[in-house]
Amino acid sequence: MRPPRPLVRTATALVFCAALTVPGPGPLPSGATPAHAASPGTQEDRPWTDRSLGPEDRAGLLLDAMTLDEKIRMLHGTLGSPVPTTGYIAPIRRLGVPGVTMTDGPAGVRNGQPATALPAPVAQAASFDTEVARQYGQTVGREARARGQMQLFGPGTNIQRVPVNGRNFEYYSEDPYLAGTMAGADTSGIQSQGVIATVKHFMANNQETDRMSVSADIDERTLHEIYGKPFDIAVRQGRPGAAMCSYNRVNSVYACSNAHTLRTMLRSRFGFDGYVVSDYPSTHRTSDLAAGLNVELPLPVLVNSLTVRAALHRGVLPREAVDQRVREILTVLFRFGFFERDGTATSPLDETAGNATAQRVAEQGAVLLKNDGGLPLAGSAEDIAVIGSAAADSAQGGGSSKVDPLSEDTALEAVRKRAGSSARVTYHDGTPVRAAAKAAKAADVALVFAHDKEEEGSDRAGLSLPGNQDELISKVAEANPRTTVVLQTGGPVLMPWLPQVKSVLETWYPGARGGAATARLLWGDVNPSGKLPQTFPAAEDEVPASTRAQYPGVNGTAHYTEGVDVGYRWYDRTGTEPLFPFGHGLSYSSFSYSGLRLERSSGGPDEPVEVSFTVTNTGERAGSEAPQVYVSKPHTEAYSPPRELGGYRKVSLESGESRKVRLSVEPQQLSYWDTDSDGFRVRSGEYGIAVGSSSRALPLSAAYRVTD
Repeated sequence: MRPPRPLVRTATALVFCAALTVPGPGPLPSGATPAHAASPGTQEDRPWTDRSLGPEDRAGLLLDAMTLDEKIRMLHGTLGSPVPTTGYIAPIRRLGVPGVTMTDGPAGVRNGQPATALPAPVAQAASFDTEVARQYGQTVGREARARGQMQLFGPGTNIQRVPVNGRNFEYYSEDPYLAGTMAGADTSGIQSQGVIATVKHFMANNQETDRMSVSADIDERTLHEIYGKPFDIAVRQGRPGAAMCSYNRVNSVYACSNAHTLRTMLRSRFGFDGYVVSDYPSTHRTSDLAAGLNVELPLPVLVNSLTVRAALHRGVLPREAVDQRVREILTVLFRFGFFERDGTATSPLDETAGNATAQRVAEQGAVLLKNDGGLPLAGSAEDIAVIGSAAADSAQGGGSSKVDPLSEDTALEAVRKRAGSSARVTYHDGTPVRAAAKAAKAADVALVFAHDKEEEGSDRAGLSLPGNQDELISKVAEANPRTTVVLQTGGPVLMPWLPQVKSVLETWYPGARGGAATARLLWGDVNPSGKLPQTFPAAEDEVPASTRAQYPGVNGTAHYTEGVDVGYRWYDRTGTEPLFPFGHGLSYSSFSYSGLRLERSSGGPDEPVEVSFTVTNTGERAGSEAPQVYVSKPHTEAYSPPRELGGYRKVSLESGESRKVRLSVEPQQLSYWDTDSDGFRVRSGEYGIAVGSSSRALPLSAAYRVTD
């Protein structure tokens, strides 16, 4: 057996290159029990094997049979997984407790083996379609199970507070409602395959700069309304089996040591009934177990037999806290059926199905930012210049979301195929710029592919495209007025060349079939329907957190003084004009809105607002639109942003078709966090209800009154 590889910092974690794995032994002798499986025993000996009992009762019976050392073994990761993993809890064979295999997975399974490289998770949110997120989760969960993984680290549920955050590509949105509903749907999809989902990184992990130590200094209202709400929604809608606490501090207390966020918020207020694992390594003391941490990963540094016994002896860790943490883990394992099935059993991946999901997400999540007639490409485009190295590559974000792809295509290949044998497609990587511009001038159409670089562990230096890409786009557009820019970015970028180009299509990091999806979008085989889940700023300093004290922070603290005015809320409050607003996204069709109606014009604080309106496809081709409902709250008692997303729905319409859309704005979206009563409250007064295609295009409005 080869020795394990050295620890390397990457991903969510510290991993042994591809995994925390010691290569498994050869085939077991006939009749032997696998290391991960429950060993035999009668129901009389093991009453917790009675399937007629609920998970909580079974966990209690098993807990009573465990020694202290056996309990402690459940509270930390170790080596020796029978399959490649990025985390592992060892089995307890005496009692038939299975080992738990874990893998990274926000954008596809990452355990050192090939898997489907799905589009960046931000593309899910850009679809404005929870069914897309659910299918995304189903694919990741199915492949995780096929790889013998019982737990998957994802979805990433943090808020995109600053547009340069290196992990924005694997988070959903600047808006907590959109982020939470997407995370809830993704979680449901993962867990429908019998794999534990892990919402992360709890909480306020909104920057990579100084992520191991920075304190997010957040007032209580903002903590609940903005940074806690996505997790709250995801927990209520998806019921994840696990959560991961983050590296950073929250109001000076490390996230994995923070009883306020882990116990008071996550468990008591959100109703979380799973277990909490640490980021790698983000534990700081053995008594983190009392604060709400269940499992130290990847290895037992601060949570092991010696340290736990010492903490119990000193009285800094109550015995009941140890029991409760183990009970919570066991309950989830019973709930997912891991005592009855081999969670580490492997099977071949369905590459075709995985690629089909990857392509659908890429198509549904792409956002047409600008179109002055450059798209869709017509049959007359016989001479096409494809420019930029991004066209010949398949962009991914770095770190724990970087997948070893089973297969991948490129936009260059796909464009050549879609253009057909009669067309002439030339390629230039963009260097030198003058030669690329010359190639563009000789063509009917120029397609410039540009990319940024986002990765775990560091933030972007700024919002400009890296290298000379801005100059490249500008020079190509000067040479050819029919220039379209295809962006492969994890988040917003500045566009000094925007007035020069005909069209701009944002495809994010488009995944294994991103090339095919991009070609279909460019030619109009698929009508773009994505919407921006994050505001694109017009200038580097025109962002909510624009001071050094706000980001990246001073003296180890990032001051969240923008409060609840995150993202589009700040742009609306300050009257700042963004490059592209939250919710923006064009189509090759056009849509009109009419007939806004509230089922009731008033109601109590616990009642939802039922909204209906009509959307009509006024264009010449079939397409999809994502209507958005925004709420304006009364300013009595406490300030509220000018408008906040309260609901959305994706609808597909044939040319000329009209459809009545019904949406329900739940009381939570009408509420604010009342620090005096320490809870969410819907105040009485008049609320504005507005409907449209983005946060800045709201043609329909009505008033609603909340009465006591």
